[in-house]
Amino acid sequence: MRYMGLDVHKDNIAACVMNAGGKTVKHLEVRASERGLQMLHDHMKTAEYCVMMESSTYSYKTYRFFESLGVEAHVVHARGLKTITDSDKKTDKRDAEAIGRYLRLWKKGEIELSMSFIPTPEQCALKDICRYKEELSSKIGDDTRRIRSHMARNLEDLPEQYDRMSVKASREYIRNTWPDDMTLMERMDQYEVLLEESEKVKKEVESRLPGDKNVKFLETIPGIARQTGVQVMSMIIDIRRFESPEKLCAYFGMVPRVRDSGGKEKHGHMTKTGDEMMRKIMERVTLSHILHCDSSVKEFYDRKAKEMGEKKALISASRKMLALIWSVLTNERPFRA
Repeated sequence: MRYMGLDVHKDNIAACVMNAGGKTVKHLEVRASERGLQMLHDHMKTAEYCVMMESSTYSYKTYRFFESLGVEAHVVHARGLKTITDSDKKTDKRDAEAIGRYLRLWKKGEIELSMSFIPTPEQCALKDICRYKEELSSKIGDDTRRIRSHMARNLEDLPEQYDRMSVKASREYIRNTWPDDMTLMERMDQYEVLLEESEKVKKEVESRLPGDKNVKFLETIPGIARQTGVQVMSMIIDIRRFESPEKLCAYFGMVPRVRDSGGKEKHGHMTKTGDEMMRKIMERVTLSHILHCDSSVKEFYDRKAKEMGEKKALISASRKMLALIWSVLTNERPFRA
């Protein structure tokens, strides 16, 4: 078995090949292209080998190339290679050699490394459309605040029955009442374009994963409708990746930092590693859940809100909600309050 460490960049890839004994056999540098990757593979000829690279935007193409050839490929979390990223003598050649060395030791079971999960192209496409839906929701929220600020400055007050701008009747009232306010009309035009696009994308998200049992289980949890269920599964992909609710929460950065010094263990803020989109979705889901369901999550939130305030309590309750999701999906049973 030979081990190839790769330092992957946008335009070039540095590679280091090591033999079974850990001796460097060859250093190579190729273009980050199909032809360059094929040159690396051709160099190995008939030798059995595996490759490892650091997690980055540019690692996807390289990983998929070797995967398509049946070569064992791994993508390691950048934080697992902190000795490389913090090195004062950082070069592509040195990085590739260090990655190759770590790969060999990891394969022999001598060190532990945290590997990134690389989704399939189809799974990536689902996550992308779900992320786009979140971006549109964020833009709609921003535009709503801009419109309200503009109206407040110009003393344009909305009656209580027309306060929700997402409702068509409210938008018609604004247009009919202040048609001469050009800035307001332009902002309303942009706002309605975003609403229309968001509705189209929402229908697309809801059409994904038809008949998926996991989405159906999630829909039994108050606060989770079909769209959110699909979004959550686009992030989790396969619940079997996580052997415990703690590991699921840690994956999405929803566990506190722990510092153990002088025999004292201190818990700090949430780590906030992993995808921010999941944390935003979980806070939204949890807020809806505690408003509509008398469950252990609501009980927990109510207790924590008295201790630490509503904002921090919601973050803590979101972690409990994610653990609940793990239980529902793992046990394949509908939610029961």
